[in-house]
Parts: sequence; structure tokens; C-alpha cells
Amino acid sequence: MASRIPKLNTFNLPALSEEAASATASPARGKEMRTNLLQKLRPPPLVHAWDFWHDRQDRNKKGPRSSSPPEESSYEDRLVKLTEITDVREFWEMFNNFDVTSLPLRDSIHLFHKGVKPVWEDPRNVKGGCWTFRVPKEKAKDFWKEVCMMAIGEKLQEAVASKRITAFIDDICGISLSVRFTSTLITVWNRDADHTSGVQKILEVVLNNLPPELQPKNDSAYYYKKHSEHAGFKAPTTDAQMTDAVTTERE
Repeated sequence: MASRIPKLNTFNLPALSEEAASATASPARGKEMRTNLLQKLRPPPLVHAWDFWHDRQDRNKKGPRSSSPPEESSYEDRLVKLTEITDVREFWEMFNNFDVTSLPLRDSIHLFHKGVKPVWEDPRNVKGGCWTFRVPKEKAKDFWKEVCMMAIGEKLQEAVASKRITAFIDDICGISLSVRFTSTLITVWNRDADHTSGVQKILEVVLNNLPPELQPKNDSAYYYKKHSEHAGFKAPTTDAQMTDAVTTERE
């Protein structure tokens, strides 16, 4: 009589029970494994989540259909949030699929901390201001990319970090790009326009991190201005109004 030869476990692994083998082969188990794998491969999240906005000049105010011409749109009506960015992959998807060189005259885009609207009267912006850089149109895309990287990489935020004993902590609110006749305006918004050292440090960080070919030719190519100094600024008179205030016109 032939002797029984036990089946060998070639890799010296413990044999799976029928229940375990069934679970591994099941579609639900496979889906769970795929989800876990994708989570491990996901790019690390950014320190802050960001909202990407578009202000399109030809976007008319919504209203009932009529034969009369559409009403002139306000800044708030034209402003639309396109996407939210929480990791590096989502940032590059946005950057590579939105061609800033094709933006028409007077259109703007904004990359802002989640929950902050790119309007002067937003509660996070109302006491702030921004650095504006006048950039030649042929350099605008590269300049914008560099400033975006400074923003999502937290270099700009580090510029306004402070140990000041104050209840009003400075913050980078966002960055913007606006198309004008002879140049492109790229702006860096901060929360506290009275934080003198922070305001100056923002400029230093931008200039120190730009490659030589993107450096402004002279100091007349950039300036800082408080939001409240703009003619179209509408100062909120109460906390409730501060939350709801919007700007109807922009430069």
C-alpha cells in the first residue's frame, strides 16, 4: 500500500482556514485592500486646505428670463469657487488644467485658505492688505507658479509668524492673479496690515525665492496697500455686517 505523503507548505506559511480564504477572495475584501492601498499612495495633505476661485468678467447676474439686457454683474456675482485643494496632487491638477495665459482681460483667479472669500470685506481680510506685483505678461505663468508654491509650502505663512502679544494673529489669506492691459497683477493677501514687520517679511520671502529671471526690475514694480484704502472698500459697521459685507466694484 502506498504511503500517504503530506502536502507540503512550500513557503512555511500557516494554512488558511476556509473562512479566511473565502474572505480574501471576496469582492468586498478586494475593495477594502484597494482602498487601503490608495490611502497609502495618496500624497501627504497640505498644512492648509485651499479654495480656487475664478472672477470672470462676462459672468452676468442671475435672474429671471426677460427680453431686457442682463444687469451689470457685481464682483460677488462673478466670483465662483471652482475646486478645493488639499494635497500636492490636487494642486498640480488645478495648475496644469487651468491655463492662466488664456485668461481674458480683467479676469482674476484666487487661491485662498478654505473658508476665506477673496473679497476685501471678508472677516479674515477686512483689517488686512496685500502686496501687488506688476508682472510682464510673458512671465506671469512662471511668477504665479512660484508664488503658489510659496503659499502651499507655507513659506509665506512663516513670514507673518510672530510672538506678538495680541488677540489679532496675522495670517496669509491667499494669493491672486489679475489680467490687466499691459501687465498681470499678482497679489499676496495678509490678514493684519498693521503688522509692519510681517508685511516687510512677506516681500523679502517673495523676492528671495524668485529665480533671477523673474525678479522685478525695480521697486516701482510692487507696492503694499491696505484694503480699507481702496475707493470701493465698504467698511462693515457691525460684526453681523462684517460677515455679510461684499464689494460691488474692484479696480
